Amino acid sequence: MSKVQPTTGGALPQPSPLPSLPIGEPVLAILAIAYRARRPVLLEGPTGIGKSQITAEFAARVGIEHRVLDLSLLEPPDLVGLPQLRDGRTHYAFPAELPTEGHGVLMLEELNRAEIPVMQPALQLLSARRLHAYELPPGWFCVAAVNPEQDDYQVNHLDAALRARFLQLSVRADRDEWLRWAARANVHPVVQRVVREQQEVFATSAPRSWAYVAEILGKLVPAELGQRDVLLAIARGYLPLPWATVLVDALGALGSGPEFDVERALRAGGDEYLQQLVAPLLAQGRTDVVAMIAFALRQAPSPTRFTAAQWTKLVAPLPGDLRQQVLDHVLPPASRP
Repeated sequence: MSKVQPTTGGALPQPSPLPSLPIGEPVLAILAIAYRARRPVLLEGPTGIGKSQITAEFAARVGIEHRVLDLSLLEPPDLVGLPQLRDGRTHYAFPAELPTEGHGVLMLEELNRAEIPVMQPALQLLSARRLHAYELPPGWFCVAAVNPEQDDYQVNHLDAALRARFLQLSVRADRDEWLRWAARANVHPVVQRVVREQQEVFATSAPRSWAYVAEILGKLVPAELGQRDVLLAIARGYLPLPWATVLVDALGALGSGPEFDVERALRAGGDEYLQQLVAPLLAQGRTDVVAMIAFALRQAPSPTRFTAAQWTKLVAPLPGDLRQQVLDHVLPPASRP
């Protein structure tokens, strides 16, 4: 049986690329381990895929603080601190943004877009957990986010010696993971529908762009849904023209559905009103309009008099997934069915 022989001379083999992980549960699981070990993590991936959002979600899930420093906007004193002369010696007054107690994740954005005089102290903070006399509290750990060097990004090079100090994760957008997040985050249902139906949606558009356009769509009043030129201009402001057109066409299909009076639904007899509205729509297969009704309920200010039992009765006509999304959004965890 032949054996693989070690290389004895010549050029060393080049390291293979890191396998990419989808932004979502796999990354959250690794962040949890790195946090326990207090080891810094380097998230590398294209812009707009959710590198910052995933660290905020991790902090919220664990119940710790989340602070962000955008290194591309900082000057060296903003991170290192200003020098002060005390008793004939120089001391540095470290910035108020750096934590001094508690537990949390310190997110350093745009590490390889920062100026070199900012990168160097940032790397010391990430790897050695200190800057001059400042020390990162024991309950904190650091995560840095960078864009790939090989694409069209204007970034500085991180050499192998620097990278070796981090738990390096190459991350990518994942449609299924994004849709799970979108359902939890109450993203506009038409945006969710388009992303769900289009397999290659993130090949030419960033998840962040869809989240941004969804925020604006959530503020539209019913009369504005019929203004195609306005809708297309809004969608085109974030998305390539083909995707903007697909989204606006999906929004246009909502115009044939009945108008939903959310205030009426939240008054006495609202459950009967909702039943009369939703039942015909479901019979017609108009789940897109029903999803918009559920979205409107989640967006509406919750009446203080509403109990968990009243909410459960109100949303009973909705399909199971939409019903649970509304209850998860409007009720505290202890009172959810």
